[in-house]
Amino acid sequence: MDNKLLNRNEKYIIGVSGGPDSMFLLDNIYHNPELDINNFIVCLVNYQKRADSDHDEQIVLEYCKKQNIKIYVKKVTSADYDKYQTISHNFQNVARDIRYDFFLQISKKYHCHGVLIAHNLTDHIETYILQKQRNGIVEYYGLNQISYYHSHLLGSELKIIRMMLKITREEIIEYLFHNQINYAIDSTNILGIYNRNIIRNEIQQINLQDMLLEINQKNNENKKLKLLAKDYLIDNFGQINVISFNAINNVQLQKIIIFNYFKINKLVQLISNKKRKFLDEIIKELKSTKPNIIIKVNNDYSLVKSYDNVEIINNNVLQPTTVKVTAITNLPIKWKEKIILQGTKNSYNFKIAANQFPLTITNDVLFLQKVIVTKTSLNRWFIKNKIPILARKSYFILDAQNQLVFVNNLVDLKINKFINNTWPEKHNLFFFMIK
Repeated sequence: MDNKLLNRNEKYIIGVSGGPDSMFLLDNIYHNPELDINNFIVCLVNYQKRADSDHDEQIVLEYCKKQNIKIYVKKVTSADYDKYQTISHNFQNVARDIRYDFFLQISKKYHCHGVLIAHNLTDHIETYILQKQRNGIVEYYGLNQISYYHSHLLGSELKIIRMMLKITREEIIEYLFHNQINYAIDSTNILGIYNRNIIRNEIQQINLQDMLLEINQKNNENKKLKLLAKDYLIDNFGQINVISFNAINNVQLQKIIIFNYFKINKLVQLISNKKRKFLDEIIKELKSTKPNIIIKVNNDYSLVKSYDNVEIINNNVLQPTTVKVTAITNLPIKWKEKIILQGTKNSYNFKIAANQFPLTITNDVLFLQKVIVTKTSLNRWFIKNKIPILARKSYFILDAQNQLVFVNNLVDLKINKFINNTWPEKHNLFFFMIK
């Protein structure tokens, strides 16, 4: 095992299922004279989906009790499945998230440096074959010794450490046999239920050394593309510029740029499990001659192309919202992320007269199309003046005659001369602040 991945002064979680791989990992950690077993905590997840899952749990419990190793067990309930199925309906994804969130919770409790996972050389090869079949965006071909799990529900990440990627499954079984270590066999592994299990049953005919050379070559190519993608985002201040992006001839590089763009915005989980068609769709839309396009990522976020710029936006920002303000409205009130409150003569964003009530604070097209600017509707004025879609979705304040009295700062410079915001002495004026 690759012991150099561990710091002997740090604490770690060991993910153990009772299967041969994880029992091999656990026993090697326990018998390693350079490591203190008191710095390790075993975590086991019992999904309670197989008749023999309690037997697997008992094997691990007996080992830990005999060797005096701290262990935590999570028995997954129907409530757990219901909660995680709001994120994904794929059982393997749900099981993974439940497992790693449990590891993450225990890791936080004991201030652990990461979790040790018993992936071996065979898993490394299997993962690569699946990646080739899916033909999607790949950060690393096969399994990386160090990676990170990003929790959807907990909002934090967990370091994953794989020490066994040079060890074959045959070597593991031989070790357990000679050392008389009890282990469980997952009965579903012999069934072709999942793609990985199908590959697992066929991998015996593959030349592992040839496959490893291929994986290394792919990772070297990928590393070069990732450096180019990094340089692109640095040159563009962390943004995607539509013109320069479309000038790139390498589609794989374009996909890595998109992936890294989500990553630097800490939203990589939004696309990490998307099918390759999703990235193809983004590239197609960025090439479109349409100036404003909204690409829905999920229920919470969208990717917005607005002329030459691209942004990831929370969908709440894009929703039409309208608030009415009368002379007797209790201030402050809220318009999405903005707070509207009463100002003073010396401190205000805008002012109105009594006869301009009620005010309408909105980004709704149905209201804005009633506003006339230079003898045309405000919506047509947006198109003529190439106003970005996010500026159109921000707030506009109208008076009782549907005339503009204030607008968001994204379009203020272009539209300021059309704002009906005068200073007549004869009127009792009302002052408003927007924060």
